Amino acid sequence: MGDAVPDGSGKHPLSSAVMLKLATILENPGEPAVHSRYQAPAELKALGYNGLVIYESTALSGIQNTDAIGSDEMRRWVNARVDHIGQTIDAASDAGLAVYLSYDVLVLGVHAVQRNVNGLCCKGRPQTLCPASEQALELSASGLESLLNRWPRVQGVVLRFGDTDAQRLPHLIGNDLYSPHCPRCSRFGRAERASAFIKRAHRLVVEQMGKRLIVRAWNVRPGGMHDVPELAKRIAESLPGDPKDDRLILSFKFTQTDFWRYQRWNPSSLACGDRPILYELQCQREFEGKGGIPNWQVPLWRDGCPEVADQEGEVHGLAEACGRVNLAGLWAWVRGGGWGGPFVKNEQWIDANVFAVPLLADDPCVDLRGLAEQWVRGRLGLDDNTAAHVVRLLEDSSEFVMQAFYLGPFARGRENPWHPNADWVQDDLLDTRSAWRIIQHLSESELDGLVNEKEAAAETVGRHRAALQQVVNDRCHRELEPLVNTLLYTESFFEALRDLIGGLVAYRRFKKTGDSALAGAVKQKLFSAQDHWNHHTQRFGSLPGAATAFREENFWDVTQDIIAQVDG
Repeated sequence: MGDAVPDGSGKHPLSSAVMLKLATILENPGEPAVHSRYQAPAELKALGYNGLVIYESTALSGIQNTDAIGSDEMRRWVNARVDHIGQTIDAASDAGLAVYLSYDVLVLGVHAVQRNVNGLCCKGRPQTLCPASEQALELSASGLESLLNRWPRVQGVVLRFGDTDAQRLPHLIGNDLYSPHCPRCSRFGRAERASAFIKRAHRLVVEQMGKRLIVRAWNVRPGGMHDVPELAKRIAESLPGDPKDDRLILSFKFTQTDFWRYQRWNPSSLACGDRPILYELQCQREFEGKGGIPNWQVPLWRDGCPEVADQEGEVHGLAEACGRVNLAGLWAWVRGGGWGGPFVKNEQWIDANVFAVPLLADDPCVDLRGLAEQWVRGRLGLDDNTAAHVVRLLEDSSEFVMQAFYLGPFARGRENPWHPNADWVQDDLLDTRSAWRIIQHLSESELDGLVNEKEAAAETVGRHRAALQQVVNDRCHRELEPLVNTLLYTESFFEALRDLIGGLVAYRRFKKTGDSALAGAVKQKLFSAQDHWNHHTQRFGSLPGAATAFREENFWDVTQDIIAQVDG
């Protein structure tokens, strides 16, 4: 698919010879600012990326004139964003990257909505913009036009309609297009709501301004284009222009729902005919430690999640999907995703994934071991003997991450593809009461498998930590000490999970049998879990290179209460 070629006018002739290799950093409102090597456009260009998606521009969605924002404080904050975005556009364009602005619909400025609540909002819902309001749609399109006129070097727009950040930004009001329901908009179905605005955006972005429109299928709630193939097919069939014209591209996360394990390759992406498809890949997995823990994603991207590979007729990974879709390219979330920690201090494990994306775009059947060895030697600068240890760690990481962060019997047994981890670990928060609820509902035959997977995760990480630590000690590879620290951090966390789950399973069995031997096992496991948790939070989370420690909810209350009940 064609990459945008800057010509000073903002228009881009199309070329079908170049695959899109886009990168983005998600700066989430209210979180500490990201400090990353990937903020340098030259770094992305050197890695093989040819485009940058600016996420911060979502804060300008629906705003035609920033000076009209009522609050002095918010006006200053927004104008500071405008200055920063302008500088980023110039730096990226000068480095040879095509630039795309992220834009949310339906989103408008609070100042505009307050002047015309009845005309813009659903009846009786002054905080909900109505998809049937022609005035709301027109103001949203006008805001987009204003942004593109402000920055003519921008090559295109990434349009999101199934989610917005408006609720986190006090100068904005907004909502997805699917959920509003009032006498005015209730007559419009989901496909109509989406396609109506996509057509409007296409007229502006593609036909009038000669730029590219990337439509994100993502929906934050079930039942949208991203996770319902029939809806994706209807929307795709209703879109304007030649279906093969890559000035309109549809973008999907490669997973059916969010960036979890136990996910099929996104089936909606396969239902869009000849429409060009872009796949989104998350290099810093938000539900799996956010890069503070080794987590090599390339096998999942190339071949799909092995835990769902037994489904007949499925496309399992990019190596198969590239023969089924009109592949436009890959879009890497190089940093960001989620709404909390852990916050990483060392990007090396993330870098393994970032490095791989452009090479996977060039060859969806890329040799996995060769790619891992290329990263270890080229980016870490290790010799062959030392490189072999890190390559084996990368190869094992996707398995031990799944074993640690998911409750396998629950994830395999559910019917709904959303939330396969049941949110027992969400961002950096461990919810012990949630884990206990799940364990109580599993069958007796599933409990040993649950314990075994946590033991396997801790054992594998411990083995890799010991091996890499020995390399550092024997060969004085001091540059690897931060990576050893990340493994100490990981090991302590996995050991806490292992003993917590083991203790909860033993407690469930004790409650049924009253066996005194089980009572001893409960106490031993839970005391050990507390000990490992203390090591993780008070020692290993502060080591050089380690991410911020995980946090707990109900961990101490639940474990202490169970110990007291067993003693009583």
